Amino acid sequence: MPSEPIPTFAEVFALLVARGPAGVVSSIGTNYTVTAKIPRDGVKTIIAKPRSGEVRIHKDCWGAALTCKRTRAGGIYNGSPSIFDWYLQHRPRSR
Repeated sequence: MPSEPIPTFAEVFALLVARGPAGVVSSIGTNYTVTAKIPRDGVKTIIAKPRSGEVRIHKDCWGAALTCKRTRAGGIYNGSPSIFDWYLQHRPRSR
């Protein structure tokens, strides 16, 4: 990721709602489709789906290699393009 500050969970969640889904690729070549949802429990969740299964990321585990449920999530952060790259490419530009 460029020398930009890492976007917050709230910033990425809002952009995924407005302009998603995001397509990201891990450093080992796994493709993910990333969306933002508010499930029945009301907790904002970023969901990354590889070919099978899914990774659910909440605000408290944003940016961590493991989620709250101990699922590996590093793939969406470390590849090219990562979720951070997608955010920088799709965020609104300030004038």
